[in-house]
Amino acid sequence: MTEDEAFEDLERQIKYKLDSTRSTVVADDYYWIPIDEDTPTNMKVLLLGRSGVATMGHYEHKPGDIKATQFWQFWAPLPRKRP
Repeated sequence: MTEDEAFEDLERQIKYKLDSTRSTVVADDYYWIPIDEDTPTNMKVLLLGRSGVATMGHYEHKPGDIKATQFWQFWAPLPRKRP
């Protein structure tokens, strides 16, 4: 089985697909959530910055600090292992 066939098999099994560059596996049912007043603070989440780079960290809303608050554009909960 070639590497491409293995990824296609993976897509069929767990409903993921490759992006247009075929270098990243993406989910069709999991999306980034825009940062807003309901974003969890001081808890571990995935964060997506203005430059498009994702990291795991703690979001801290800093009222009055526009640069710090506006750098993070989106967040997502961490995935869980199935029981």
